[in-house]
Amino acid sequence: DVSLLARGETFATLSRDGVVLVDGFTGDRRSTHVHMVESLAPNDRYDLVIVAMRKSSRQAVCPILAANETLENILFVGNDVSGFQHYFEFLSHEQVLLGFPGAGGGWDGDDLVFIDGEKPGKRDGPVYFGELDGRTRERTERIRELFEGAGIPVNVEANIDGWLKYHFAFMAPTTGAVLKHKGDVQAVAADKATLRQYILACREAGDVLRAVGYRKRQPPVFNLYYWQPVWLGIRLFRSFFTSRKVEIQMGLHAGEVGEEVQQMNEEFEVLKAEAEIDTPNLNELVRYALGPV
Repeated sequence: DVSLLARGETFATLSRDGVVLVDGFTGDRRSTHVHMVESLAPNDRYDLVIVAMRKSSRQAVCPILAANETLENILFVGNDVSGFQHYFEFLSHEQVLLGFPGAGGGWDGDDLVFIDGEKPGKRDGPVYFGELDGRTRERTERIRELFEGAGIPVNVEANIDGWLKYHFAFMAPTTGAVLKHKGDVQAVAADKATLRQYILACREAGDVLRAVGYRKRQPPVFNLYYWQPVWLGIRLFRSFFTSRKVEIQMGLHAGEVGEEVQQMNEEFEVLKAEAEIDTPNLNELVRYALGPV
């Protein structure tokens, strides 16, 4: 039993047309009508609130969520470096969970194109989420069951804060590399110098995280940036950037995340200062994500 909260023109569009998505593999157009609401009243009751918005918007809705006296489970999904702390200005430790959606995409004209798996018809892009202290509680299992009941895979993370920080260490260089080539992922794949810089940037970011205490690289594939020679990494990530998944998830999405990358980069600068590690390759690629170079 799902309700979708939206406001203004977005509410009107979704109420009229439903949620319309285009499958990035097949081009199939999917339209789903769900129950729409325009506001969250102080006494509205929901078992789970999922806040799937950009970083700045997620923080902006915290006062609205805090005004509700019944909410016990609030899952914020999306990119983040700063961890849980800023949510506690409004919400309790017991209310907050963090996560990240495995599906991704972006706008192609008026179409919202998405991919949620490695291959057509293979829905294997999980939702990652976890508790503040890494424990698995009764509610953790209930939330897992909600997603899996809808056919969405789930990874419950023991250290979701570290997972999100390592995701930035991968996402920011990837975004920068794509925008360096004006959103053309095929051009990234063909540019050996960019691929080398990309690998070194990811290593630099990961070294910062390890230096400040985040020892477990997440997701495990992130280890590929470290143990293999750069020349082998160039071959591997050439294939990575030529995939349809990356073309949709990063090529279409990269141009829309500049503000978010800037916010997270400012937070990452704090960790860099603590680690006392220079990151020249990361710095250069992040500049492409922040605007024209």
